[in-house]
Amino acid sequence: MKGLAALLAAGAALGLALAGCGSGSLDPVAQAATKSATAAGYRIKFTLQISSPALPAPITATGRGRFDRPARSGSLVLDMDLGSIPQVSQVLGTSRLRLEELISATTVYIHLPAALRHRIPTLSAPWLKIDLASAGSSAGVPGLGSLFNNPTSTDPSQLLNYLRATSGGVTKVGTATVNGLQTTEYRAQVNLDKVPDLLPSAQQAQARQAIAAVERLTGLHQISVEAWIDAGNLVRRMHVTFDEKLPTGQALAVGVTADFVQYGPQPPPVLPPASQVTDLTGKLSGAGATTTP
Repeated sequence: MKGLAALLAAGAALGLALAGCGSGSLDPVAQAATKSATAAGYRIKFTLQISSPALPAPITATGRGRFDRPARSGSLVLDMDLGSIPQVSQVLGTSRLRLEELISATTVYIHLPAALRHRIPTLSAPWLKIDLASAGSSAGVPGLGSLFNNPTSTDPSQLLNYLRATSGGVTKVGTATVNGLQTTEYRAQVNLDKVPDLLPSAQQAQARQAIAAVERLTGLHQISVEAWIDAGNLVRRMHVTFDEKLPTGQALAVGVTADFVQYGPQPPPVLPPASQVTDLTGKLSGAGATTTP
């Protein structure tokens, strides 16, 4: 469980490392990303696909979420199809996995289905709680805590911030209708090594440490992005693809498409009662998981 949690923390670190970026250029993608990321909130839907030579078929997932930027809070539901991994069906009795996530500042709550939870004896409650700032440090990502101070961090809508770090060469692809809106499609690359240069000078040294650790853990240096931008200069769709190398040496190809179907304030999530929560943050730091008081 510790290895899994460390991997989750490393994945979160990647998103957070990208999240503090300023626009850094005047290209249309960076301009739209800056405007969109400062909206009061977002409602999104997305699809995810993970491919690997070790899998007979890709892992696919769909999801939806709501996120309020000033409150740094939100909720997410993810439905995964793990039919390409027969062992999952044998262990869980199903090939489908539904995960729920609640976000409150830098704290994440994850609800696991009973079939999976019962396979992990150390879990005493249906909800897991992880302080990502502490978990990132435990996973060997120094400087991560400072990146959580950005108000757009710790939610999947931080995908918007990938676009702020476009590294030149933005290409106009054409036009398309997205969820009933006319948009212009652009293609660009995000270079992780350039992300720290877009942060305030006081944060750059720590950001370089965090990103270097993520690159070392994942082998990831560049992310390909496509963005569909409407007439109001808001991002309406994003497609992100990258190849990642896990600490185990396994190669993954990841693709995420996110639609921003609504901009504006969103209701806060209802957090689970303490009796239903197991705090894993202490376990990641070697203290052992404890039930939230």
